[in-house]
Amino acid sequence: MARVELEADRVSMQLSPLDEVLSLHGSLHIPYRHILAAHADPVPEAWFRGFRVGTNIPGVKVAGSFYNGEGAMFYDFHDPARCLTLELDHEHYRRVVVEVAHDQDAAALATQITARLPPAAG
Repeated sequence: MARVELEADRVSMQLSPLDEVLSLHGSLHIPYRHILAAHADPVPEAWFRGFRVGTNIPGVKVAGSFYNGEGAMFYDFHDPARCLTLELDHEHYRRVVVEVAHDQDAAALATQITARLPPAAG
């Protein structure tokens, strides 16, 4: 689980101490300019195929770095219905999926993040 904070120029995701251990990763800080999309769709049940570094106990906890044909992804969740997903560019991870803190709403955060994204070049 992560506490998501919207800062002036980036999204910060503070993992709980236990999740830092389980995921073998610390907090994440992602500039808005590197976020392609933010959404709160539930994580599909058959979401992962590939190599992982971290914890994957089906139905209990997923936390860590996962690698497949799409590239590197970071997951930290227990309840797939409470997840915020960020699709990224120019970052190590192509996707970050975290379960938000109990007092936060993933859909509201996704809307707020989307409003802060720079206009697409084109």
